Amino acid sequence: MARLTRVELVRGVIDDALNDRSKPWHAAFVRAEALTGLPRFRVLLCVVLVASVLFMFEPTAELMSNVFALVLPAVATVSATVSPLPPPPVWRKYDRVTAADEARNEKFAYWMTFAAALIVESLCRPVLRFVPLYQMCRTWFFVWCFVPIRENGSAYVLDAVVRPFFEMVFGSDD
Repeated sequence: MARLTRVELVRGVIDDALNDRSKPWHAAFVRAEALTGLPRFRVLLCVVLVASVLFMFEPTAELMSNVFALVLPAVATVSATVSPLPPPPVWRKYDRVTAADEARNEKFAYWMTFAAALIVESLCRPVLRFVPLYQMCRTWFFVWCFVPIRENGSAYVLDAVVRPFFEMVFGSDD
């Protein structure tokens, strides 16, 4: 029962984001709704399904993976650093300045994770060419790292991998 409530909560957050008129994708979803006659959430599911099929073909898979991993987070990072105080997400209950600082820290954690993943990927590239659906897994990993929740992939990688590595190499300040 609790799991169903979490799924409903996530779907509600996605629906709210899809229907937010201030988001850059609002106009695209209005057009997609008009063309297909489907609600926005189903349009999003169709886009995810088509993107998954396109990941089966290597040239488009690498391009799409790089778009998801680099371009979308870069746009969000620029908007977080340019706008002084973005509105805090609904699940956070504190002042706007703290919310803005946490949003910037989340972006920093993402870029640290992205850089660490690129280093590992460049070292393992000859082996990764033979891993089936590697680009799709890479993309979903970066989506998990960038999703705007408190325990996203970036926070996990930063706490479990990057921070212990730096403490081991440079010593702890404690």
